[in-house]
Amino acid sequence: MNLSQALDMVAKDERELQEKYLKIADQETDPFVKAFFHRIVKDAVRHEKKVYKKYEKILKTVNKKTY
Repeated sequence: MNLSQALDMVAKDERELQEKYLKIADQETDPFVKAFFHRIVKDAVRHEKKVYKKYEKILKTVNKKTY
């Protein structure tokens, strides 16, 4: 498995988890629990963006030609 495949796998898992929590939040009647699940999704989205930034940094470093 190369780096891009690993990142795609992690991103896919995170998106599936986000969708799962959003579905649970939609079914929830307690506003505090609903807000809790929405916060989890918001944090997961933020984490996903950080992962992509780190991935781009790693790719730039790997792609640099050093002699």
